[in-house]
Parts: sequence; structure tokens; C-alpha cells
Amino acid sequence: MNVATQDIKTKFNPSGEEHKLDETAIALRKSQLKYFIELRTSSLIAYILNIYSHLGVKYTRDSINEWLYKRTQTGFYKELSPNLHLAYADQRDGHGTQHWWTLYFDDTYKQDILNNIKFEIGYVKSKDLPNDSNSDYEWGGLNFRSKAEVRIAHALHNQKILFFANSRAYMDLANLPISNLENGLKERVEIDFLVFYKQKCMILEVDGEHHQQAPQKTRDYRRDRVLLRDGIQTVRFNASECYHHPLEVVTEFLNLF
Repeated sequence: MNVATQDIKTKFNPSGEEHKLDETAIALRKSQLKYFIELRTSSLIAYILNIYSHLGVKYTRDSINEWLYKRTQTGFYKELSPNLHLAYADQRDGHGTQHWWTLYFDDTYKQDILNNIKFEIGYVKSKDLPNDSNSDYEWGGLNFRSKAEVRIAHALHNQKILFFANSRAYMDLANLPISNLENGLKERVEIDFLVFYKQKCMILEVDGEHHQQAPQKTRDYRRDRVLLRDGIQTVRFNASECYHHPLEVVTEFLNLF
């Protein structure tokens, strides 16, 4: 393991390229490294101390914490070494709690991380595993198809709203003469956001350009009707609204409950 360092005794300031990515790039699935884990600040500091102590470089917890605190911004991405990258994740447990970070790494660090970070993870997630969701964005272990969806997830999370993202299920099309013109018994459905509020449930959909195409419109209409049969209403916003005004979208959506 060859972590790039600077000859500094107390102040933590590792060398290596540092990036400020687009503020919506919460998921860095496109990182070239094979694995990733998520961990809180305290566990990250402990692991950083462990890495650099092996190299004979002594830092304090306070110096590392100070360096991290200045980088608690969405889009922060640091190449600590060619085999180990660090990105800021979020503060998912609420104001005043520890921040979360994502470590990206390859087989060079895999065993060392498994040996030293046992509390935050139970296993290492491989980026080589099949990804049938075609999701390019990830935040807090949730997968998203667009930056607009990520912004809506942030807005819902900030409002402390319970939601499920990109949930899949099968719809029963029996006894639906129009929806079942193709004589199918069931149809798979994927929901952008299944939101629970005031002991009720509704769906929030983020509609991109492909939703304007005729075949997709037909599927959307059919899906909305079938779900409404079971008392689940769907509210649709276009992707531009969700991207530029996520808080306003969520506010209007919640007012419909």
C-alpha cells in the first residue's frame, strides 16, 4: 500500500489529487476502484491513523478531524493514493450527528479494511457485481437513475420523511380489460419514490424526457391506474422541476396528503 503523504508532523494534509465534483454527484458508482464502504467520521479517523502509522507518519485525531470537517461538502473527492479514494457522503443521522464518508478501494486494501473496520460494515460491496437497475447514482446505499432523483431524495431526507427509492414489484392485471389488452397476467413496475406521511402512502415520480414518448406514456397511465385500484395515488413532476426546485416539489407533494 502506497499512500501519498507530505512530511508534516502534526497537521494532516495528505497529498494526492482533490476534486470538487458536481454537488449532485452523491453516487460515485463510476469510480474506477472496485470496492466501496461507508463509515462514520470516528471510524474513518481511526483507519486513517492506522494507515499512516504503518508508514511511520504520526498524526493526531484532532488534526485529521479538522481536515475532514473542512471537507464536509457534497462533491468532495480525494485520491489518497491510486488504490484508495475518499468521498464525502452525508449527515444522514441528522443535525449534530457524525458525518458519513465513502472509501473506494481495490484488492490492495480489501483485506486490511476488512480486518480494521468491523463496526460500520459487514462485507465489502463489489462494483463488479451485476447491476440490473442501471443506476448511475448512489447515496446512503440507495440507487438512483438521475441527479434529479438524488435531489428529491435529499429533500425528503431533510424533511425526515420515510421513503423507499426505486422499489420494484409486480402488478396483477386480472379483470382490467384496458390495462390488460395484451393478455398478460402481471407486469413488473418500478416506483421512483414510495413515500409514507401522515399514516398514508403516495408515489412521487420524477419524469424525464423518455416519459414523453408514446409507449412510455401508455405504460405510465396503465401503471397509475392499477396502483390506484389498491388506493395508492401517483403524483408526477418533471425532472427539471425536481432538479432545480427539489424542496418546493417535496413541499407541494406533501401538501397533497
